[in-house]
Amino acid sequence: MTPAFWSILVLIVINYALAGLGSWFTKRSTGHFDINQPRVQERELTGAVARIKAAQANGWEAIPVFAICVFIAHLAGVPAHQSALPAYLFVVSRALYILCYIFKLSPWRTIVFTLGIVACGWLIKMATVVTS
Repeated sequence: MTPAFWSILVLIVINYALAGLGSWFTKRSTGHFDINQPRVQERELTGAVARIKAAQANGWEAIPVFAICVFIAHLAGVPAHQSALPAYLFVVSRALYILCYIFKLSPWRTIVFTLGIVACGWLIKMATVVTS
């Protein structure tokens, strides 16, 4: 498996870890975790706990976009060693994004998010160069 494909798995693991962290903080801040209605309980959260849950939701939205870019690069024949750097960049940008989200670093959050988009664009650009 290529480094870019491993990066997809790493992102999934990070997001599940974030889900666990969010659940732990939810229980800690509210006294319980509503296993029957977790989304209803999420709407009542505030502060860092709410931001952890929001960062997790954003992660589930970002992973498919990145995965599609990885698959496009792979199917276009981009060598694994070339697709590794933008894949690593995306993983680092997502980790930083999570921290920026949790700690309310709004201007940095946007910059880091943009860096992740650049990494996806880099994968697509490499795919277009290989196939042309």
